[in-house]
Amino acid sequence: MRILKTLGLLLLLAVVIIGTVMVTRTFMLLPAGEARVLKSAELNDAEVRRIGENLAAAIRYETISHDLNIAPDDAAFKGFHKFLEDTYPNAHRVMEREVVSDYSLMYRWPADEGTTKKPIALLAHMDVVPVPEYGLKDWKHPPFHGVIDADGVLWGRGALDDKGILISLMEAAERMAASGFTPDRDIYFLFGHDEELGGDMGAVKMAEILKARGVQLAWAMDEGSAMTDGIVPGIKSPVALVSLGEKGSVTLKFSAEDEGGHSSAPKDFTAASLAAKAGATVMDHPYEPILDEHLEEFLFAIAPEQPFINRLMIANLWLTRPLMEAELSKSPTVAAFMRTTTAFTMMKSGTKVNILPQYGEAVVNYRIHPRDTVESVTERARALVDDERVKISNLGGGREATSMSDPMGEGYKAIEATIADEFGDIPIAPTLTVQGTDARHYDMVADGVYRFMPFVFKSEDLKRIHGTNEAVPIAVIARQVDFFEKLMRRSASE
Repeated sequence: MRILKTLGLLLLLAVVIIGTVMVTRTFMLLPAGEARVLKSAELNDAEVRRIGENLAAAIRYETISHDLNIAPDDAAFKGFHKFLEDTYPNAHRVMEREVVSDYSLMYRWPADEGTTKKPIALLAHMDVVPVPEYGLKDWKHPPFHGVIDADGVLWGRGALDDKGILISLMEAAERMAASGFTPDRDIYFLFGHDEELGGDMGAVKMAEILKARGVQLAWAMDEGSAMTDGIVPGIKSPVALVSLGEKGSVTLKFSAEDEGGHSSAPKDFTAASLAAKAGATVMDHPYEPILDEHLEEFLFAIAPEQPFINRLMIANLWLTRPLMEAELSKSPTVAAFMRTTTAFTMMKSGTKVNILPQYGEAVVNYRIHPRDTVESVTERARALVDDERVKISNLGGGREATSMSDPMGEGYKAIEATIADEFGDIPIAPTLTVQGTDARHYDMVADGVYRFMPFVFKSEDLKRIHGTNEAVPIAVIARQVDFFEKLMRRSASE
């Protein structure tokens, strides 16, 4: 009896100790108090309008990436090059410009001789996605007219992705060059012309040129994530998300052949059923969601903004990790950050209802987490299907996930400090970009590659990227100019 009492006391003591540790760790993540808001900016109305008009003019150049088999519109791209020269004479006076693959632009703003600091690079792309004919009727203003409405909103393809960033960079360079600024390290502007098609002739070629010349960047920054408002669950204030890397992708085709015949005398399988079963098998065996060290860094960054119970869970991952993994993975959006995703997207087979198909195929698209590779994804699919009647082929070769850059690196710290300077005391968190960008091609020539757009996205804004009624307030573009000027001055001056 005494032993049972002793065990009971020890158990109670253990519970008290664990509870005390959990609460203590929770209070180490101090709550933010009231929801934090963006710092207001003092903007000159005439300057805002001038910047907006320049972006509107840029949108009118239909620099569309249609398809790998369709050549770029020579007049549109070269017209846009001339527009940049004419509009930003001071920037072109101090920067060296090189045209790559006929249409991409590589600018170098040279430092004074004798610098020992590694260069930095700021990326954007000048190409845009097409506007589907069937969606034209739903645009408030024609997508390539660059209309600024009475509320100061600029409508047009490329306003968000990605001419808004490109013009903001050129505006900042023009302003700085006019003021007599000289960087103490080389600054590169790398503007691709085929990002929407993968960047093989633009970013890839520019990265190869840098490598051949022995240029190693301290860091590079591109599009890919931004500030969000009302998107991250449990947080009332805007959150600045800075991506450390991005997912890869591969598309696998599962195909099967059979002799066919009449449907009145079927075997226990058809080419269609074999292919469909293979697609369904991999879809029914998704990758396990993992709360890894990168997601952990994100959670700790946003924890002060969370309610007490959420902070309790985050502060005590040593105990709550399995529960947190299960809870976070309930959201498809969050789960996409935690694992390689599997999507059965296409199926093709059959010619007539009473004919057994001689061929069937299922297509599955994977978005690859940095933990995995194209090869490991393919081999896992092969092992899951385990049927010699099904041929598994890789469509297009695939793209590996990038490495994850250091959230303590020079580039991250510069971006983080500039966000705080321009936008105020808002939470800043490292994350992973799930879509592809040109940034991935610069891994081989940069110590760190980061992705951030100085723009506040609400959930409705996300639908506008590549969608109908792409638009941006011109005051937002003017503020982006301020951000990039501060970033460059912070990073490239004594």
